[in-house]
This record gives sequence, C-alpha cells and structure tokens, in this order.
Amino acid sequence: MGTRSNRPRTALRTLLSGVALAIGITGFGVAQAAVPNLEGVWQIATPTSQMKPVAGQVPFTPDGRKAYDANRKLQAQGKFDDYDITLSRCSNPGVPRLALTPLRFKIWQRQNVVTFDYEWNRALRQINLGVPPQPDFLGLGLVPTMTGKSNGHWEGDTLVSVMDGASDRTLIDDLVPHDYDLKVTERYRLIAPDTLEDRITIEDPGMFTTAWDAVVIYKRQPDVIFAEDVCLDRIDAKQPAFPK
Repeated sequence: MGTRSNRPRTALRTLLSGVALAIGITGFGVAQAAVPNLEGVWQIATPTSQMKPVAGQVPFTPDGRKAYDANRKLQAQGKFDDYDITLSRCSNPGVPRLALTPLRFKIWQRQNVVTFDYEWNRALRQINLGVPPQPDFLGLGLVPTMTGKSNGHWEGDTLVSVMDGASDRTLIDDLVPHDYDLKVTERYRLIAPDTLEDRITIEDPGMFTTAWDAVVIYKRQPDVIFAEDVCLDRIDAKQPAFPK
C-alpha cells in the first residue's frame, strides 16, 4: 500500500520538475535573445592613429595643451620612450587607444564577462557585467593598470562600459595625453549585422575642459584563429610596433 500511495507523488514531482525545467529553458532563451550578440571577429573600418572628436577640436585645458605640445615635440624628435611606451616597449595601448588598433580583434560573451582578444601582441581586455565590487584586501585597486577597470551593463541593444583606474603612461591616441582621473564610457551597438559602432565619451578634468565624444566603426571579418604576434620582435627588427 505504501508503495502505491507514493506513486502519484513521484509522478507529480516528475511532472513539476519537467515543467520547471521547460520554464527555465524558455525563460533563459528569452533572456539571451534580449541581449545582442556582439561575438565575432572585427576590424576598424577606417584605420587611423587619432581619436577624432565628433564635433570641434579636443577641448584641452592649459595643462592638457602643454602636455600635448610636449608629446608632439618628442614625436618629431623620435623620442618615443619619453612619452609613448607602446611604440618603444610594446606596452598595452590602454583604453580607449585599443579601439584604434589596425589589426583584428575578437569579442567573446561568456556569462558576466565580455572579453576583447586582440590580434596585436595578443592583448586582452575584459568588461565585467553586473559584477559587484570585490574586497580589495591587498590594496591592488590603488595601483593603476594599462587597461584600468571596465564595468558594464546593457541598455537595450547597447553594451555600456565605464573604464577608470588607468595608468597615466597610456595615451588617448598616438599623442593626446590623459591623467589618473581619466574616465572612458563606451557604447557598443550593432548598427547593421556586420557593422559595430563604438561611441566613446572621454572625461578627464585635468586635461580637458569638458567631456568629448568620438566614434569608431568596425566591420565584421571572417572567423579565424589569430597567429602569435610578438610586438617586440618588430621593434628589434626596426619595424613599427603597429603593422601597416
């Protein structure tokens, strides 16, 4: 009798589990469909070494203009190590300069992380989505890095990333300087199935009188495995850090 009385309960639990699984799968599919898929291989549509404002000129403060003019002078003299260690030592270009890399990059979307895998020197950058701040017991947050910290979220069809905590040894592009207070907000969205737009807002009160915007467009490329790229080998061979 005990065995017979348990059968309906077992059957009911099995049925409910199946319903829950079906609901979960359906809900997951809907949630995933709501987030655009940016994955793939991309390359800048119009190669350039300059981050060009959408309107007007770069709004330098007096200190910003002074630092920019100093960089121009060093560039003319070929003293790259004094202002641009990306060109002299193959250091990571940082954000937002990585957006101007002439080579390809891949985007991976995995759970709460969007990873940018660059062909140039196999550089990496990650954007954390919805990850709460973690305890910094070792004080590592006080040490700026070349790519800083990027935290992001989705606003409809747009991936919004906010980066801060970057080292002042990087540059905005091949000349424009920044300070420790640099904040870069990027908005990635597909404006066509094979066209990706990155709208970049740059803020740094020490260098710029106001926030300014730039837009970089990428075109989808065939999916490939990137070969190893060693920037220092090019430097040793007296070639540019960034291939033409």
